[in-house]
Amino acid sequence: MRIGIDATPLSGRITGIGRYVLQIIQELEGLLPEAEFFLYTHAPLTMQLPDRWISRMGGRRFPSSYFWLKRYVGNYCEKDGIDIFWASRTLSPRMVGNKRIKILSTIYDLNYRLFPESMPTVTRLAHRLWYAADVRSADARVAISSGTADRLLNELGVSADAIARPGVTVPFGLQNMNDVAASLRGMGVEKPYFLAVGTLEPRKNLETLLQAFVRRKQRGDFEEYRLYIVGASGWQNRRLKALLDEVKALGVRWLGYVSDEQLAQIYAGAEAFVFPSHYEGFGIPALEARTCGTRILASDIPEIREAGGPDAVYVPPTVAGFERGFDAILARPRPVALPACGWREAAMVMATELRRLAVSTR
Repeated sequence: MRIGIDATPLSGRITGIGRYVLQIIQELEGLLPEAEFFLYTHAPLTMQLPDRWISRMGGRRFPSSYFWLKRYVGNYCEKDGIDIFWASRTLSPRMVGNKRIKILSTIYDLNYRLFPESMPTVTRLAHRLWYAADVRSADARVAISSGTADRLLNELGVSADAIARPGVTVPFGLQNMNDVAASLRGMGVEKPYFLAVGTLEPRKNLETLLQAFVRRKQRGDFEEYRLYIVGASGWQNRRLKALLDEVKALGVRWLGYVSDEQLAQIYAGAEAFVFPSHYEGFGIPALEARTCGTRILASDIPEIREAGGPDAVYVPPTVAGFERGFDAILARPRPVALPACGWREAAMVMATELRRLAVSTR
């Protein structure tokens, strides 16, 4: 069984989809000893591959790596005799040659239909051109949450074949609070504080959170509290960045990107993790916060409920909703930390689907 993989998410800094893909392939190494793996990318990988895995890099650059995927990867698959291709970013290559290569597509979200204005322009164009057709023509579709599977059916009339939910591994989990205190001092993070995690882009709805926090501050509430935001710079965020500068004096600070080790400690030290997104395909930060024993205040959408669990406080993703939510979450006791669930279960789902497709190619 020869498996090709879109490894584009594993080039550059690995976040989001890249983390999902990385964790899955690390587990597949042990779950599919009979398989040969070929990773296709337009840029150098920033991870160490198992010895028996093969990487292929080539082709000229395009404004979007999705156009590179369509132009080159089908040829690579044909030359390598691929049996199954994992469309790790949902979209699949344009296949060439006579061999019928099976496609397994992972479905993370339906953002291009629900919040297209929040996407970078070339990414939105690629999804408008190919998302629906590629998902419908895939031989297997694996969603990352029940909520995403439901939206897939409602929006495109297509059923998911399986669900492979993200996991959480070390360093997330219960933290040594002496280590937490030392780490926070080193980062200049002062308690008490609320924490938000997300790229500075429209779908994360961070502007709403800032406005809610600032309103409470201006009324004389939370005088000692700070709000820290962790996440990459993102896109379509000029107004958000200007607002971040304006409210620094009120205890708001953007920390940018931090390591997983630092993030786990920031979760553990927070009074609450606040997750104001308009939409998520699952909501890994909420799951990370749960494993660190952190209270969660989040937007009330099904996918985030799936990740955030029953102990979180859920509110409408509005300024008024989060203004009220601050009091509700601080009135809750700290939850018992959720044991880290790991990625084995998700990888086993993927392995089962890959083997099923392999049988059908014979």
